[in-house]
Amino acid sequence: MSNERQLLSELLRPQQLSDLTLPQKEIDRLQKMIDSGNIMNMIFYGPPGLGKTSAARVIGDTANVTFVEVNAASILGPKDLRRDMEGFATSMPMFGNSKLCLFDEADYISKQVQASLRHLVESTSDNCRFLFTANDIRRITEALRSRLKHISFDISSVDKSAVIERLVARYETKLGELGIQYEPQRLRELVGIYFPDLRSIANNVEFEFA
Repeated sequence: MSNERQLLSELLRPQQLSDLTLPQKEIDRLQKMIDSGNIMNMIFYGPPGLGKTSAARVIGDTANVTFVEVNAASILGPKDLRRDMEGFATSMPMFGNSKLCLFDEADYISKQVQASLRHLVESTSDNCRFLFTANDIRRITEALRSRLKHISFDISSVDKSAVIERLVARYETKLGELGIQYEPQRLRELVGIYFPDLRSIANNVEFEFA
């Protein structure tokens, strides 16, 4: 699909880690994992629209891994998990690179499936790593959470100003590249009003300027 037909809000979706609302120190740590190819088992959590899924996709697309994404809501029971994932996770990766599996919206996974995932995460650690996203981390069992590095996408007041400045600069550059006229002050206001919800920011920037 050409840029002319794509929604501006889609064109503004994060394409690299620096496009996210994460503090710079977290971005640097994730980038180090990408560069080394040694991805930890992690869970990205926080309210909707903060870029959790986008962050996971950036990692999957830019690290030297074989990447697969699973809609967690489609895994209704352990049989579905075995059918869809065990072959991928247990087989040796091609060309020597490791494997990475994203379970998006993992807070919709039943406790029975989460129990199966605990074993899968541990037993395949030599050749497959797992990323989970969740709006409500409390719906993930403690046993599964204990096997994952937790990355919160909630923004602290200490980091808010620096992240907003980075986002404003990114939108200014992107809108300029797309040839879209915008009012700099109003753009800054929109980012501040809807921060940290990247989806809402993009939708409102599109509504006002596209």
